[in-house]
Amino acid sequence: MAVIAGCAAAPATTNHSYSYSYPVTHTVQAGETIYRIATRYGISPNALMRANGLSDPRQLRVGQVLTIPGSYRRFALRRDNSISPGPSRPPAPPHSFAWPIAGGEVSSGFGIRHGVMHDGIDIAAPPGTPVHAADDGVVVYVGRMRGYGNVVIVEHSDNFATVYGHDAANIVHEGERVARGQIIGEVGTSGRTTGPNLHFEVRYDNLAYNPLKFLPSGAPAAVTFAGGGC
Repeated sequence: MAVIAGCAAAPATTNHSYSYSYPVTHTVQAGETIYRIATRYGISPNALMRANGLSDPRQLRVGQVLTIPGSYRRFALRRDNSISPGPSRPPAPPHSFAWPIAGGEVSSGFGIRHGVMHDGIDIAAPPGTPVHAADDGVVVYVGRMRGYGNVVIVEHSDNFATVYGHDAANIVHEGERVARGQIIGEVGTSGRTTGPNLHFEVRYDNLAYNPLKFLPSGAPAAVTFAGGGC
């Protein structure tokens, strides 16, 4: 029997921003070299290679995504409890995500709850249940946020991002590329919650949308992961 749980209600406030930093990345283009890329960002070639686990500059390949050490961008999860709970329709083009956990039960939906905007859904599941990436992407934040507890944020294509909160443990690191279905954490009770669950958000251009608009219909199901990166 599923454990019914969810995020505990927070005081009714407006216009919160949860800020975090994540590394600048660079996608290698044809004709680029380690030296040229390092010069562009004002770092040494050796520092660039160390940050990306490269032992030989000839390992560079077109399309490879490099983390630029020491360079960060700021981003914030915007919340405005004075407005309606996000657009009713998913943005175009549509994006499909996989359920982030297998089994469990949606115990709390998207929208206004106890007078406070709930930016995602809560999926109740036993502690330690694996949390999977809902799609291919790059981990842009791993750490703690007020209310969210231990949280992982993954940036996907087309300006989408997914947020995974209340984790007992996060097992990925910032800048890591993850594949759809890859395990990135474990269900827990960190942050503001009344029991073990995963708080899951889907964001487009940093605005929260109802995750159920992007997930397969029915109860959470197993996620297939073939291994490897994207």
